[in-house]
Amino acid sequence: MERKRMRFEILLERFFGNFLKIILTNLLFAVPSAIVFAALYFLNTALFNGKISMPLMLTAIIFLFPFYAGVVAVCRNIARGDENVSVAKTYFGAIRANFAPFILHGVVVYIIALFSVLSISLYTSFLSNSWIFYALLFFCILIVLFLLYAVFYIPLMTITYDIPLKYIYKNSFLMSFGEIKNNFFATIALAVVFGICFTVTMFAKTTTVLMIVLAAMWALLVPAAATFMYVFFIYDGMTSMIDSKQKGVDRNAVKEQTPEPVRDEYADIDVSSLKDTDEYIFHNGRMVKQSTLLQILREREQNKEGDKDD
Repeated sequence: MERKRMRFEILLERFFGNFLKIILTNLLFAVPSAIVFAALYFLNTALFNGKISMPLMLTAIIFLFPFYAGVVAVCRNIARGDENVSVAKTYFGAIRANFAPFILHGVVVYIIALFSVLSISLYTSFLSNSWIFYALLFFCILIVLFLLYAVFYIPLMTITYDIPLKYIYKNSFLMSFGEIKNNFFATIALAVVFGICFTVTMFAKTTTVLMIVLAAMWALLVPAAATFMYVFFIYDGMTSMIDSKQKGVDRNAVKEQTPEPVRDEYADIDVSSLKDTDEYIFHNGRMVKQSTLLQILREREQNKEGDKDD
């Protein structure tokens, strides 16, 4: 009897088995990253005389998030075990299909990041004044951690399911608490990635070497490797939760960038199973209200009967 493989064994197999694809994905993302970072650096220098403005530099999140859709899409396909993943096709297809919502996501993540940095910095600066600030800092870190977990799900859910944005945010925040076990494992995996990166930087003896090492790690590995790690641990839990909340959901009926054409997209629907309500069901890779779908099918039946009478 074959031994059941442990989860981390599957993770390592998929990561190193697709290592070159992960590097290629990272290189594709490094191009817009270089442009955005360079533009913000010169703008920061011109406006603040070389002093780093954290709110300005964090706007890189907004500009880069649409391109991050491609990273998430490729890493999702690799993490769930898809074979023969086409990096370029998947990467650019995800960007085209999700550019507008990812701009909005970028703004939301920017606000979360800015709140996290400023609040933690504020409470840390007050630690010497009173013990109460230790408690406030602790609760602040907990809030930031759960916000981070929500940020895990927002891009992944957007490129996987074609559902309204309000449900993406609602489900993401619910899963930041409800999927705590998988979120914890994702955090550990991220800690390993950044721990290795931190260890590498310890060998940099000068500031120049340190900057070169950091740039190389960002260009070659860090965004895609970190994305793969958290996606691997949260993907199954996310799809199980979304599917269980909708009756008749096909686990494979997710948003893809190049769907196959079908002759009759309503042929497989049982009209008797539909209710005249505003509840959503999955159909043909998107969320549709049952009442809307029922109305469409009734009109089609009336049209067919009219054609027969003619």
